[in-house]
Amino acid sequence: MIPISSIKVAVIAGAERTSQRMCEQLEGLWGAYLSFSYHSARSWEESMAEDVDLILVSSHAMFSRYSHILMNSKTHVQLIRRTLSLSGWEKIQSLPNGNYLVVNDERDSAVETIALIYELGLRHVNLLPSYPELTEQPVAHTAITPGELAYVPAGVDQVIDVGERVVDISTMVEMLTRFNLLNHSTTQILNEYATRIVSLSQGLRATMQGLMSTKNLFEETLNLVQDGVVTYDGEGMITFMNKTAEEILNLSLHQVAKRSIHEVWEELQLDDSFLDENVRNQLITIRSQNIIVNNRKISGRENAVEGVITFKIAKEVEELELKLRSQLRQNGHIARFHFSDIVTNSPSMRRVVDRAQRMAQNDLSILILGENGTGKELFAHSLHNASLRAKFPFVAVNCSALPESLLETELFGYEGGAFTGAKKEGKPGLFEQAHMGTIFLDEIGDISPHLQTRLLRVVQQKEIIKVGGTRVLPVNVRVIAATNRNLYKMIKEEKFREDLYYRLKVLQIEVPPLRERKEDIAYLVEHFWKRKGMSYPLPENFMAAAAHYHWPGNVRELENAIEYMAIMNESELEIQDLPFSFKEEERMAVSSYPIPPSHVEALPQQDNLLPAECVERDMEQFVLELILEAKITGLHTGRKNIRILARKKGVILAESSIRKLVDRLREKELVHVQIGRAGCQVTAKGYEYLKSKE
Repeated sequence: MIPISSIKVAVIAGAERTSQRMCEQLEGLWGAYLSFSYHSARSWEESMAEDVDLILVSSHAMFSRYSHILMNSKTHVQLIRRTLSLSGWEKIQSLPNGNYLVVNDERDSAVETIALIYELGLRHVNLLPSYPELTEQPVAHTAITPGELAYVPAGVDQVIDVGERVVDISTMVEMLTRFNLLNHSTTQILNEYATRIVSLSQGLRATMQGLMSTKNLFEETLNLVQDGVVTYDGEGMITFMNKTAEEILNLSLHQVAKRSIHEVWEELQLDDSFLDENVRNQLITIRSQNIIVNNRKISGRENAVEGVITFKIAKEVEELELKLRSQLRQNGHIARFHFSDIVTNSPSMRRVVDRAQRMAQNDLSILILGENGTGKELFAHSLHNASLRAKFPFVAVNCSALPESLLETELFGYEGGAFTGAKKEGKPGLFEQAHMGTIFLDEIGDISPHLQTRLLRVVQQKEIIKVGGTRVLPVNVRVIAATNRNLYKMIKEEKFREDLYYRLKVLQIEVPPLRERKEDIAYLVEHFWKRKGMSYPLPENFMAAAAHYHWPGNVRELENAIEYMAIMNESELEIQDLPFSFKEEERMAVSSYPIPPSHVEALPQQDNLLPAECVERDMEQFVLELILEAKITGLHTGRKNIRILARKKGVILAESSIRKLVDRLREKELVHVQIGRAGCQVTAKGYEYLKSKE
């Protein structure tokens, strides 16, 4: 596609300095869209026209004088209309009757300035032209000049500088229309510029603004629809093409505007036979894609037969239908979880739950941060059920599950006939359906900048505008958003709006990952295992492996692991059979951990006696390490096996001594003593204790 900035415009005036100043004005406003070059009429050559897309001439007099050069060019020529800035006009609009010099650098410019002042409405004064070549200067006590102070003749008592003449808005609208650049962004620039100048015709300005508004609404609506749209006039010349059509055809509107639709189709090597009749849902191939095309003839201006072509990518139609059906099979509009459903034994997690319960009581927006699988949606459901909105709808939507166009219509709804395939009666959006309740926007970090702007209006103003509509609808909705992405970093990269971020995070909840709350692992394992109705214990090496594992999928991954164990636990499982993968160094650590401390090696061989040089705390740790080693190696953890393992380490312990040590470990909640041959089980607190001693 040809970039917009490659559109070249030449500005021609009598003097190069005048042309340069007009270029600077235009460049300041439209430099992002157009490229300008300045020329004097004397330096302009016919061959230069071949390198530009438009020629702007400073005045009618200039055009008449050099028409023999300008009219020979195939490049379109447009006259520049100039006016005064609002501040300059205010200096002269109340002048009393009398004679006034109008000073400029040349005769044509002085005459044009006089005509402009009269046209703007200052008709009760007598304006006399003054310029350097004039042999006999007229006499007046006051001079008016558009920035040409150097040419004011001697003897003038007062000089009123109205500032340089500026390009009128009508010229800019004509120029932008020629290149199909009238859109929401350029209209905003025009509207702001209009407040700083005196328009040559207020009625014309109002009419143009109305036309621009209508055109913008038309183009923005067509750019919102999922289909590609191309329109052409009665002569087959392309008049408009929306963004989707540009992507499908790999052409820009600038490349094809005012060109024959048949010619463009021929260049694309496409069959253009369908253009001569009404066609519905015909399958064609464009750039190796199956496209569903429609062609509709309509009655245009002066009864001319114009046409509209629409495109749909066949594969996307199928995918969107599947995604829509999947998205609509949600949890309904009911929150299914409560804070009591959050299973935790972690102090840090309990603090998060306590904070969330306090946040639930107000209507402020909440942003939930956390990795995948930590339970962000569980918190969202619980927040709604603990709030004053609990009896009203709870609407959940995954913002990453749908493409932008479909997500926008799902969130905000659409008016009847807003796009091809839209229901005649329109459709309410999820914000409307969540009225008086809560809407949960999961994966909020994945929405586009366009939707971020629309969402900001809802959060800030509590009102929506449907797709294809103009009515403002108030909504009373509490917004809870969640993401696993770093929104602050995205703001720095200009991928997420800062104002929306701070609107969403009035209150913030950070759900810690499972690896930062290891004490929850054993608690959650027991919860999930019981929920599966399992009466027999997990493999003895599972807890040791689970304690070492990083759990990138967090609680969701842990639950899936328990699901796997419930299905596969028909025989003894080894570490390599567990439903999560260890790095080699982690597997070695699990297989060899724990290693008895060196200070218990080669102790005296005295039965029934604790080594005198070892304090009780060291022996408790030693026995706790033996219990964990027995579990990892698949041995029972009764007193007999612990005594055998201790002897292998060079420590002689009686079973009565082991019983006392185990009782103290149980009192400190470092082990859980099971009935029968199952022996002892190291608790989550015990794992943390051993980890702290490494």
